[in-house]
Amino acid sequence: MSLVYLLNFLLFTFLYYLDPVRLKSILKIYATGFYISKYQTEKNTKFLTLFNGICFVIIANTLCLFAASVSRYYKQLIVYAFEYVYLFLGLFLFLFLRYFLIQFLLKQLNIFKKVKLLFFKSFTHHFQFALVLFFFLFIGFYSLPNPYLFFIFFFLLFGFWSYFQIRILFPLFQSNPRVIFYLILYLCTLKIIPWYWFYYLMIEPRL
Repeated sequence: MSLVYLLNFLLFTFLYYLDPVRLKSILKIYATGFYISKYQTEKNTKFLTLFNGICFVIIANTLCLFAASVSRYYKQLIVYAFEYVYLFLGLFLFLFLRYFLIQFLLKQLNIFKKVKLLFFKSFTHHFQFALVLFFFLFIGFYSLPNPYLFFIFFFLLFGFWSYFQIRILFPLFQSNPRVIFYLILYLCTLKIIPWYWFYYLMIEPRL
């Protein structure tokens, strides 16, 4: 498992090599608005760029590390290296397909351009909170904190993440109340249900 943590550190180092100014800017969570305004160009908001792609891998890897950390307190979800690779590839493919499915559906609804910036904001917050979670998991991997402390920290972090996600979506509804139908469709069909199926197909059989 140490090699997986090392991989995230190497990817983080490579991000610094690619664009140190942008990386330093994205790390300033308190100044996310400044980062968004500076990097909301057509080039930077595209998913298929090297910088965003590496951020995506770090997010997926951190989620898998979290699952592995939880299994230390609950059930042994991951014991062998191939099990981690299986989970990572499954999650990576799931998130990858989910992104293009969302993009396709929003284009069919003719609202993709309206929400493209919101996706960029959401992705930025995903990466920021993934880094916070990763460093906590890294410390916990070598110190094995009390399980109550572990889950309290996670739920606090999840609460802050949810708050920022709501802040992103609320202005969209406020400016156009009729978009609430699409918002409900997005949250239920594209946010919640895919994660249920991922758990059902990839995680539950291993419990």
